[in-house]
Amino acid sequence: MARSIVVYGGGGHGRVVIEALRAAGEFTPVAVLDPGLEGAVDGVPVRGGDDAPAALRAAGVQAAAIGVGSVGDPTVRRRLHAAILAAGFALPPIVHPRACVAAGSSLAPGCFVAAGAVVGPGARLGECAMVNSNAVVDHDCVLGAFVHIAPGAALSGGVVVGDDAHVGTGAAVMQGVRIGAGAVVGVGAAVVADVPDGAVAVGVPARCEPR
Repeated sequence: MARSIVVYGGGGHGRVVIEALRAAGEFTPVAVLDPGLEGAVDGVPVRGGDDAPAALRAAGVQAAAIGVGSVGDPTVRRRLHAAILAAGFALPPIVHPRACVAAGSSLAPGCFVAAGAVVGPGARLGECAMVNSNAVVDHDCVLGAFVHIAPGAALSGGVVVGDDAHVGTGAAVMQGVRIGAGAVVGVGAAVVADVPDGAVAVGVPARCEPR
């Protein structure tokens, strides 16, 4: 029997999370918490008010998911993470059934792996890391906490990505490269050398500049 789950955030990424939850069947989304919305998100009722998390916990809901994607400010997702834990919810990893996740990989609490994504053997995903649609995180890659690998990005084997970093849509990262904490890799960039903490890497081949 599917367990109930609440989704924090009802924008575009929230809808992606809801679809993945329904497709996987392990959890049933029963509420969306988003102060900017009313009504329902893809049939899931929006709950408002500061008392909503406590009411949901009292009703037996034990799990939550972050439904906010990378918005250029990783502190947004970190604040939601803190609010979820403070409310007493667990943060299970969520994997779309059309993703390919190797048995030898590991996913920390709160991870999200979208449809079409590939996570290779030995890959390790940190807390609340996201591997978005059709992205590839190949063997032995390590993603830090709150990392976002955007749709269609490809990390070759052994890439290390620091906490809060963002790898943009369609970017390609050569094997063994390290992308620093808080760094941003631009859309379509080809990364062939390490990216320092907090830097922005853009172009083909990618060149780094401070943020």
